[in-house]
Amino acid sequence: MLRAPLASERITMIDPTTGIKVVQLTSYPVPSWNLLYNWPSVTPDNRRVVFTSQRYAGRTAPWDVWRCDTDGLNLFQLTDRGDEPQTLPPTAALGPDGESVYSVWHHDCVFCRIDLETGRLEELCDLMPLRGSERASFGYMAFSPSGRHAFLARFAVPVSSGCVKIDLATGVADTIDLGGLFTGCDQARGRLAFMASPQDVGVIERPDGTRMLGRTDPASSDMWTTDEEGGDPRFLCPNLFAHYAFVGKTSAMQGCGRPPERCIWFCEEGKDPEKLVQGPYFWHSGPSFDGEWIVADTNWPDMGLQLVHVPTRHFRTLCHPRASLGHPQEGHPHPSLSRDGRVAVFGSDRTGVRQVYVAYVTDEFRESVKAGELDNPRDKWI
Repeated sequence: MLRAPLASERITMIDPTTGIKVVQLTSYPVPSWNLLYNWPSVTPDNRRVVFTSQRYAGRTAPWDVWRCDTDGLNLFQLTDRGDEPQTLPPTAALGPDGESVYSVWHHDCVFCRIDLETGRLEELCDLMPLRGSERASFGYMAFSPSGRHAFLARFAVPVSSGCVKIDLATGVADTIDLGGLFTGCDQARGRLAFMASPQDVGVIERPDGTRMLGRTDPASSDMWTTDEEGGDPRFLCPNLFAHYAFVGKTSAMQGCGRPPERCIWFCEEGKDPEKLVQGPYFWHSGPSFDGEWIVADTNWPDMGLQLVHVPTRHFRTLCHPRASLGHPQEGHPHPSLSRDGRVAVFGSDRTGVRQVYVAYVTDEFRESVKAGELDNPRDKWI
């Protein structure tokens, strides 16, 4: 399904503090969601960006997969999949070749491949028999380094365990019991990462008397890896993260620290975890494929999106999403980077409805980060 391009909804702006050009890609008054920060949603040539959006304004309106040029033009609705009530956007990810989008809708659990240019949709397999529970669903998609297989976390109730492995050439799907929650695929070694015993959650009382929901036994949520069949388990690192993802095409894992830490952790198998950068409370972080750059949103207080240069450990404010930063998830920017780190994609509900934005990372700005230039020193954590 591919209709004529819709009228552009773009709104172009310049961040008044940083001078970075930002384009609001979507403006129609329905929720639009950028894809998860663990994987680029921008094509390798930085021309197009993929996102999901509701078809019309309605609490249970169907969700579709869309694409748009990164300059805000050529907006296309790629799918038109049924009229069944849908309360959640589909899990979707841009394929490794940048030519296809893979998606699964929660209401029917059919895993699909969508051609990015023509909108042609191919149903690869029915995942309904693999749920293991009527209330289970699938999310957090990752791909093998070869691009032959896709992996989906299986979210069951009351616990989450393992993942589904899908052969993208044949559509054959099988479950892998990891003994924990699937969290990604190491693109350098082809190993699957999982969090052990993710169900060990409860109310924790902090030293200051406040309470929070967290892991009652920190060791139970350690990060491990296995081979692609679920064998050869190896300890990766303690789970120090609030949110995390592999660093692009490397075997390292990065992620924002849990309160009271105000840092991005950097972890590799066999090495002690390091605090890559410290200062504001980094919240959600997405890396570039080469592992040179990380973009992170911030909270408590909101200091905007921070662009981190991994080799120098310098960072600087890229732009300000002006999102509500509350709960539920609509107010979380969840930023991600293109493969080369030159385009940042994020969400914001600054208009009252979540929309999708891109920010252009210029060469001049990248060089300023490498050189360690500061924002206004009054506002910078030094």
